[in-house]
Amino acid sequence: MRIENNHSLLKQNTFGMDVSCACYLEYGSAEELVEFFASGRQFTLPEPFLHIGGGSNLLFTKDFPGTVFHSRIRFIKELSGSGGNVLIEAGAGTLWDDVCVFCAENGLWGVENLSGIPGETGAAAVQNIGAYGAEIKDVVEEVRCFDAVTLAMKTIKAEDCGYGYRTSIFKEGAKGRYTVMSVVLRLSETPKPRLEYGHLRSAVEAGDAEITPAHVRSVVLEIRNSKLPDPSKIGNAGSFFKNPIVPKSSFDVVENYARSKYGKEYEVPHFDAGSGFVKIPAAWLIEQCGWKGYREGNVGVYEKQPLVLVNVTGQARPYEILGLETRITASVRNLFGIELEPEVEHI
Repeated sequence: MRIENNHSLLKQNTFGMDVSCACYLEYGSAEELVEFFASGRQFTLPEPFLHIGGGSNLLFTKDFPGTVFHSRIRFIKELSGSGGNVLIEAGAGTLWDDVCVFCAENGLWGVENLSGIPGETGAAAVQNIGAYGAEIKDVVEEVRCFDAVTLAMKTIKAEDCGYGYRTSIFKEGAKGRYTVMSVVLRLSETPKPRLEYGHLRSAVEAGDAEITPAHVRSVVLEIRNSKLPDPSKIGNAGSFFKNPIVPKSSFDVVENYARSKYGKEYEVPHFDAGSGFVKIPAAWLIEQCGWKGYREGNVGVYEKQPLVLVNVTGQARPYEILGLETRITASVRNLFGIELEPEVEHI
């Protein structure tokens, strides 16, 4: 276990915010964390407590006054399986894309559409990451956690994780109580490609390549790399806003605006969310407000994907990102009457 005071978090958030925490604690096993809390040593640490993964979905708005915990539990192993299903377990500190590589190399279906998403496996389960028509909840079997109330390990089945659009009980309801130690995923040896999202099917089926998890992964990575900035080269936290889910009446307002501007045959990109609700891509709404490719000082909106705010120079301060967020949100609200919500967690 490593404990360090006044620790810089610059390299532990992909936005590249130059902030620090009062204390930083990194552990290498579930047993180590359980023993630490059982001994009462947590009472010697400054509060509040915050657990982070790879920092790929965070915006630190200032220095953190408490203790940041981070897992270095890194492993991937195959468990028992039956009926064409295979269970694998991955440590919370394992890079998520390493899990995707493991599955692709072993011909296991289920996570190929989620390839290339930065961050660690524990945070992926907390956030319910998603891309190209798939979400991690689709393959989660159970999440193995440390319970800060009982000071013991607890296994939470997928159906009890409260999964929703980019959320779970680990973010809401039981936030702070459970710390993910590992995640068990249910994969399939039987081909189950999910190619309905956008142009994924045409891209995967182009050419003569056999449709395997590895092939779908390679196509997904190619698409991602063509649209999204590499956080190792330009600071960002991926999709900054959630795609809003609105009543049909609100979508009608958007559609009327678009058809008055582009013609009566224009189709606004959208997805049926059921029960009279419609999901609209936040990127489309933001682009309509003129933000795509915008730059001001150290910050901007990525020129290939308006859903992504970027630390252009690497020198941006939190208030600059927050200011840009506020202006984008206000412009979408003023034009469409829709309130964007951040996907990125503000700390």
